[in-house]
Amino acid sequence: MLHASRLLLDACNAARRQGADFPTIWWQTIEPNPMVAGLPVQQLDGDQPVLDIPLLTGQRLRFGRDSFVLT
Repeated sequence: MLHASRLLLDACNAARRQGADFPTIWWQTIEPNPMVAGLPVQQLDGDQPVLDIPLLTGQRLRFGRDSFVLT
């Protein structure tokens, strides 16, 4: 399952590099993925807003200013 979350991360970052915005990435890549366990939740990371998407692995896919990371 960890491999699947890494594949999702890579797909999201590839879409972002190609200029896709978060709503497009959400509807086309994240929302239909079976690894996703819920809706995005807005958080603060220091003074920066981020969106955390829970995954079935217990990890979160985090979208920050420029990219996605797994937390």
